[in-house]
Amino acid sequence: MICPKCSADTRVVNSRPHADDATVIVRRRHCTECPRRFDTFESTRNVVKLRRNSRAGKARWAAEMPADVLAEKNRLYGLRRDAKIEAEETGRPLANVMRDWSLAPATRRRPLKHTSPPCPIPRANERSVTTPK
Repeated sequence: MICPKCSADTRVVNSRPHADDATVIVRRRHCTECPRRFDTFESTRNVVKLRRNSRAGKARWAAEMPADVLAEKNRLYGLRRDAKIEAEETGRPLANVMRDWSLAPATRRRPLKHTSPPCPIPRANERSVTTPK
């Protein structure tokens, strides 16, 4: 773990279970460079992994893609997942970890905007089908 003040390495001075939650461990840490002391609350995550092969949509998507492209996508997915875990464990920003690993950040697609012009809404004083003549 790194020190939040000077970003140096820290060592654990004391480790004990949390008083309210048995799944949480409270660790007292001491920085090796500066005199700062701080507590960390560490817990295990209850993660349920999805079976990507069992989903019909994923299987259909994978069938349309060449095997080498699919293997590359799965490799990059695993690297990005590992980079995210590394960033959480070390306290470094995810962008820095991905830059160190020579990974481009995943971009999110924005939905396409509606390209046709909106229908004009007639005003109350204009003649329209709904207003009497």
